[in-house]
This record gives sequence, structure tokens and C-alpha cells, in this order.
Amino acid sequence: MRTETVRLEPTGDLSLKAGGYVDVAGFAFDIWFENDAVDLSTPKSVTWSVGFRNYCRTRDSWVQSVVEGPSGQVWRGYRTFVPAGPDHPQHWSSGGSGAHVYGGPATPGLLEAVTQGGRFILAVEDDEGRRWNAVEIDTLTPTERSQLFAAQPASEPRETEMLVVASAPPVAAVSPPRTCP
Repeated sequence: MRTETVRLEPTGDLSLKAGGYVDVAGFAFDIWFENDAVDLSTPKSVTWSVGFRNYCRTRDSWVQSVVEGPSGQVWRGYRTFVPAGPDHPQHWSSGGSGAHVYGGPATPGLLEAVTQGGRFILAVEDDEGRRWNAVEIDTLTPTERSQLFAAQPASEPRETEMLVVASAPPVAAVSPPRTCP
């Protein structure tokens, strides 16, 4: 299993990140802090996404992202429908603290566990309980996070306007469904 340690993002909102864009790295795990925080002791939220492009079944099914904490606690992300075959209209599942506000799974104890730090496992779990694409993420202890934060060079205020909104018509599907290899 791949292991990655969170890193301090140099731009954008103040966060520690493991992975990257889910389309490129296969996963993203972010621990968010207030932008004017003086240390990294108290996260305000945690979000994640994990891809499953390599997931293929001969029947319709579903998958959802899961995060397993250092003490075996499990928090689940949104369920994603996966039609039979290798082609998926969506190829990731995401989740996060506070998702219940938007109809997603509740994550009681997640922020407290991340605040304490340790190794978490992010994976995709299918409708039979099998896990795919697991990655272990070291979220660092509060002391390690504080040392990381203090070691960063002084910089300009963080630029938080990073998104550019564009609009385009959806791309039409042109090929018939395929079967699993």
C-alpha cells in the first residue's frame, strides 16, 4: 500500500494535503484550517476524494470512499452508482466532515481524530465490502504540524481566488457500452 505524508500547500486556502487532483494522483486528502491561523493545531474541516477508474463489474453496483482512522474508526463518503462494464459516468467518490449538512454521511469524531494525528487509510469500498485503491496517509501529530508550519518562509497573504468558472455544453457519449476485460 502506498504511503504519503501530508504537506503544507503553499497557495490557496490554508491546508495540509496528501495526493493531488483525483484525476492525476488518484486521490486527494485535505485538512483545512482558518486562513489566519497561527498554528495547525485545530483543523476546521477534512475532505477527500478517491478515484476508481480501474473498477469493473459485470453488473450494476455502487462504491463509496472510506477513511479508516488510526484506532480503526471508519468514516464513509458518498455512494456512487457504477454501471456494469468499464465505463463510468463518474469515476470518484468523495466525502468530508460536515457532509451530513448536504445529505451525505455523518462523520462524528473525524475532526477529533485528525486533530490528534496519525495514519489514516483512504480507499474505495464496493457493495460487497471489498476495498480498492487504498493509500495510507500520515496526518502528522499536532507537534509535527506546528513544526512544519513554523518552518515555512514568511510569505505574502494567501491568494484564495483560484477558480476560474467556465461553461461548456456537455460532451455527448458516442461509443456503445463496453464489457469488462
